[in-house]
Amino acid sequence: MEVHHHPDIHHEKKKGKGYFLEFLMIFLAVTMGFFAEQIRERHVEKERLHNYFGSMELDIESNITVLDSAIRENTKMVAKYDAIVKSFLNNSDTINRTAFAKNMGSIWYRGFLNRNETFEQMKSSGSLRYIDNFKLLTAIMQYVRATNFAQYRTDHFEQKYYTEYFLPTIYKNYDLTCKFFLDSTYTNNPKFLATLNNHNDILKGKDALNFKQEIGGALMLRLERLKVSNKAYQIAIDNSYNLKKLLNKELE
Repeated sequence: MEVHHHPDIHHEKKKGKGYFLEFLMIFLAVTMGFFAEQIRERHVEKERLHNYFGSMELDIESNITVLDSAIRENTKMVAKYDAIVKSFLNNSDTINRTAFAKNMGSIWYRGFLNRNETFEQMKSSGSLRYIDNFKLLTAIMQYVRATNFAQYRTDHFEQKYYTEYFLPTIYKNYDLTCKFFLDSTYTNNPKFLATLNNHNDILKGKDALNFKQEIGGALMLRLERLKVSNKAYQIAIDNSYNLKKLLNKELE
């Protein structure tokens, strides 16, 4: 005689409910742990951002100092070279090359090397994505573009022109004695300069005309390069001050 055992439906329901509650508790624990880790990570990144902002402020101050100095020196050269070029417009068919070299003096260029280590660290670490202030983030990107372009002007316009055209033109048109006036090592040595006092170097006719043409052309292009570089440097300075102001608010 067979005996049929009927399943305990009520017991099975209770058992299934227990599994569900256990699963729910595990799910909630994992979810809360995930969110807690996210909050902790965000807090750590916020502290790191604060340190980055402080470091970036130092980069900005350094860039402003260098850019200000470059603009001042470039402005002096613009005034000097402009006066020299205009002096070539006179009708004289002679050039006192020694006097010209003394007046021209040492020639140099003041470039700009962008200090951007902090931004590169922020970019490589992914910290930029934790900046919630869109205005600040925009200011950072504008600052980076402006300072990068300022350095681009230095590397690809100022330095390239200076080394490949301006200097060779000057050296080509100076005699040996005049070349000493290009080096501050000699011009800052009064005793040595005294040995050059008797040097007499007057160009006439075609030689004087060629000197004016070649040196004048080199100076005109140099003037254009200096003026455009100064504009790029000033834009970088303006963006630097704007970013510095926003960073100060974040650091308060």
